[in-house]
Amino acid sequence: MRDSLFFSEDERLFFGRVIDDGLLQTDRRGVFWWVVRMAIARSMQMEEEPDERFRAPPKAPSELKLEQITSKGKDTTTDDAFVLLLSLKHGEDLFEDNDRYVELLQRHARRGLELLAESWRPGTSFHDVLLDGLYYSDHAASPSETMADTIEFGILQRGLEQVGVNATLVGEPIQGPRLNRYRLTLATVEDYDRLRKGLEDLSFAIGLGAGNIALGRETGGERRVVLDVPRPSGAWKDVPWSPLTAALEAADGDMPVAPGVDVLGNAFVFDLAETPHLFVAGATGSGKSVCVNAILLSLLRLDRPPELIMIDPKGVDFADYDGLRLLRGRRVLTDMDEGVAALRALTEEMDARQAMLRDLGARNIAEAQQNGSELRRLVVVVDELADFMMTRSGADEPLIRLAQKACAV
Repeated sequence: MRDSLFFSEDERLFFGRVIDDGLLQTDRRGVFWWVVRMAIARSMQMEEEPDERFRAPPKAPSELKLEQITSKGKDTTTDDAFVLLLSLKHGEDLFEDNDRYVELLQRHARRGLELLAESWRPGTSFHDVLLDGLYYSDHAASPSETMADTIEFGILQRGLEQVGVNATLVGEPIQGPRLNRYRLTLATVEDYDRLRKGLEDLSFAIGLGAGNIALGRETGGERRVVLDVPRPSGAWKDVPWSPLTAALEAADGDMPVAPGVDVLGNAFVFDLAETPHLFVAGATGSGKSVCVNAILLSLLRLDRPPELIMIDPKGVDFADYDGLRLLRGRRVLTDMDEGVAALRALTEEMDARQAMLRDLGARNIAEAQQNGSELRRLVVVVDELADFMMTRSGADEPLIRLAQKACAV
């Protein structure tokens, strides 16, 4: 009878970071299972059952006994409480099926760890993640709540008074996906300098802790400023695809794309044809893959979508695009030799297209298409560019040539 949960090496390292950096524990004995319990609680907040990818990893280096996690074999009351909670959650009698009980516990634990890892930034207090994720989110999940339901202006005004700033609210607060914007009129010019210097104290005064309040000037009004106040993660709102679609339909340009929305939730659209070289950078978990996928989906919905070449050294992030008819060769390139060969072939195609433009008397591909040419735009997407450049000799030369000369064609 299985009586353990198993975790990957990355998950084991996460346990240590939470304990040492997030919870600031000096005695590490017996605390890994604390993190697992928190993870199970976090996962149980979600309606759907954890899927197959959260099963026990093969050859897992880290094992924790249920005796530690649920007190199985030591405290029947505590373990029975876990069984009862999971039985009610999934509508099954898990008292009669221990293997199913342990399997669900395993999946909830690993899914919860993923959710906690996404919410916590090392170097900050893990207690804030627990407060937002386990307690605040239940209250703040309703999408119909207005900004005043999260931080009322009265609370903000008292915080302003504590840093010596006198201000009045202009209009209604504006709610973005992750922050609330307040438009304020300051009583005096000196209030601006006091506010600028006191943003950290203001954040603490209204209960945001390390939350970063952004200050900006607003044109068109005397002593008018805006404050962008971040909301706890439990009060964040997802951005649906529909407003991006509407913005793309109204956009001009040859290849309009929408990587997402701005801080107030307004769709951000630009023409990839006018921005031919795009570099997406950011820390792990900051949303790079989401951004690139949004751009790709924007391209796929065009009346005249471009052909794609996709290079993915890890073979994971672009796997869903395999078989796409717009993909050259109908597959994502995961072998780096093939990736470099594809880029070198593109430099030859670039030279051939440039000769074709000269024959057509066109300066770029848009003019060539207007003159009746069947030339098709081509977009190259490389994931993990640094890894691709460093581990594969010769990758930089065709990339540099394409960046320098391929824009027109």
